[in-house]
Amino acid sequence: MQHQGHGPNEKRSDDSLSKSPYAFIVTLTNGEEMNLLARNSMDAAYSALELSEDRNTKLLNVRLVDEWFQET
Repeated sequence: MQHQGHGPNEKRSDDSLSKSPYAFIVTLTNGEEMNLLARNSMDAAYSALELSEDRNTKLLNVRLVDEWFQET
């Protein structure tokens, strides 16, 4: 079965704002976790780095939220 669609790491030539953003979880070294929406993993990484700098802490991790897992 071939993968259809685009993941957050794939570069698209039609990167328009009408595409749904991906949800990421940002973890900082101070233990703070926050949600972040971004068009791709590169945008998420840069945004997470800016957040860490604004909070005077270091960036620990940025991970894609598993869209198949839904907490109930």
